[in-house]
Amino acid sequence: MSASAQQEKPIKATIERTDEGYTIIRDGKPYFIKGAGGTSYIEQLKHKGGNSIRTWSTDGAKQILDRAQQLGLTVTMGIRMGVERHGFDYDDPEAVQEQLKRVRQEIIQFKDHPALLAWGIGNELNLHYSNPKVWDAVNGVAQMIHDIDPNHLVTTMLAGINQKEIDLIKEKCPALDLLSVQVYGGLASVPEQITAVGWKKPYMVTEWGPTGHWEGLQTPWTAAIEENSSEKAAVYKSRYEASIATDKRCLGSYVFLWGQKQERTPTWYGLFTEAGEQNAVVDVMEYLWTGKYPKNRAPQLNSFQLDGRKASDMIYLKPKQTYALDIAASDPNQDRLTTRWELLHESTDLKEGGDREARPEAITDLVREQAFDRAILTAPEEEGAYRIFAYISDGKNKVATANIPFYVGTRKQDEAAASPTGKGAYAFATTAVWADEFNQDGMPDTSKWSYDFGSPYQGWGNNELQYYTQADKKNVHIRDGHLHITARKEADNNRPYTSARLVSKGKGDFLYGRFEARAKVPRGRGTWPAIWMLPTANAYGGWPSSGEIDILEHVGYDQDVVHISTHTKAYHHSINTQKTASTKVSGAADDFHLYRVDWTPAYIKGFVDDVEIFHFSNEQTGFEAWPFDQQFHWLINLAVGGNWGGAQGIDDSVWPATFEVDYVRVYPLLQ
Repeated sequence: MSASAQQEKPIKATIERTDEGYTIIRDGKPYFIKGAGGTSYIEQLKHKGGNSIRTWSTDGAKQILDRAQQLGLTVTMGIRMGVERHGFDYDDPEAVQEQLKRVRQEIIQFKDHPALLAWGIGNELNLHYSNPKVWDAVNGVAQMIHDIDPNHLVTTMLAGINQKEIDLIKEKCPALDLLSVQVYGGLASVPEQITAVGWKKPYMVTEWGPTGHWEGLQTPWTAAIEENSSEKAAVYKSRYEASIATDKRCLGSYVFLWGQKQERTPTWYGLFTEAGEQNAVVDVMEYLWTGKYPKNRAPQLNSFQLDGRKASDMIYLKPKQTYALDIAASDPNQDRLTTRWELLHESTDLKEGGDREARPEAITDLVREQAFDRAILTAPEEEGAYRIFAYISDGKNKVATANIPFYVGTRKQDEAAASPTGKGAYAFATTAVWADEFNQDGMPDTSKWSYDFGSPYQGWGNNELQYYTQADKKNVHIRDGHLHITARKEADNNRPYTSARLVSKGKGDFLYGRFEARAKVPRGRGTWPAIWMLPTANAYGGWPSSGEIDILEHVGYDQDVVHISTHTKAYHHSINTQKTASTKVSGAADDFHLYRVDWTPAYIKGFVDDVEIFHFSNEQTGFEAWPFDQQFHWLINLAVGGNWGGAQGIDDSVWPATFEVDYVRVYPLLQ
């Protein structure tokens, strides 16, 4: 440590309860974290109004702490912990003890530095883990830190927010001062989720940013579709203002990433490019931290198209053919814009939990620029997945970024490649093997449907507010050829709303096939209709280990945006890894639309009005990623509120609200 730092004393940080929530008291003064993850460009962080940085380990800690002190910044110092997905065994007492010994030396080395604010034990230790003893180890480290360092806060960083881990941490980790959560697309609902899982202590958000690569649209060849930099700036701002800025239990946050890294793409998470240019998110962070935008703003990107199509159009190109690249961009300061283009192979070195990924190989000489906003792309000769990038610069270190994934080849060839026979795409019968057309007025057919009723598992595991009734015509009936499920604001069994949930378990169970439903969603904030599937026998254990297939979900606060998803042990929303896609459907509450899933041994695809929006391939890595080799059954329900449906509150003027289904049909797999 530098001589100047050695002469300083540690600055004590504590947490105090206020009338509204909590606050950090550092050096006797209230301190709200305006931080960023990463140690690059920290001079810029200070200039933009930030006050803290977060690391993932103590690597280079001496230099980091000294530089932070010089700039008047604080540091939440990460402590590297063994993780199961990398082979660490928390059943091995010698390994755990050696880890504790190593961490102790790190704490002793840096505990008295005046820039230190807090210790972060591990990073996303709940990601793909199974051994709850990890939380015993976390508490052991936390207690050890308190014993030798009484001046700084201690936390651990979780991927997402879910009941199981919160319950375990409350039970096993009393030495933690606060919780840290890492959330991306769901940031706006964090205050409600924290309340729902019963966390009473303060918390901070140690990673947040754009919509995650696991949360948005995917192409049929499983390439994630990335927001452009202007879209990212908008969601960073709106999500921060809806959560971190307003929840008084939140002690601040660390935006991700104050720097650049390769994770799915070179631009997905970094607020800077590899050349050090700042995108529009940096401008937004300056506004959120200081209340003012910088004088020189990043370029605004309105659209980026390949062959007149956007990324969500799932673009297939022919080898060696030429296609137009078009940009619609402007500069708030009227600066002259220039564009550089880069063509990459689609990344195949895909990791999880932020693990290091290799940058894909660049392909040269296939883009011919015509103007800053137009170029000609010659599609590569070799069949496969690619991605074209545009970097629009103002010449003053500000940039807008966007990219479009595309596939060279045909859709038929892509599907054939996914078939284990290699003989072509899977095919389905043209006659349904099981269906309900809902043509008989009255109650649902009891030979096809039963009911889930009540409100177990803390509102069905999602903190939903409805009580599901059983065969009650006020909540479910068939009329005019449609199934009607109606949610009402009326108390039943200590729940403020009633509704219904139909299940075909034991009466309609299927392995593979084409599953169609024609439906019209309700309108109104607080509604959460779904048509989905669960395993009949739970061959691999309880949720999410045995899987879930969501054919249609819709939440009323995001009107006309519909979702198709799958959940497994490896990929589910509680750890921010779920496979999901969404699309805008004009008039989803006014007209019936067709929602469909094609389920085969090789993939699950999702369609809205016969347009593919979702694709999840069998990775052949075991049940954790692919439990979809067992029978599943239908569920149709209308929930009220909950972690997702109630994330923006409930409008009590919309009740009763009705979910209508025209039909459900199952077509068997032929190949």
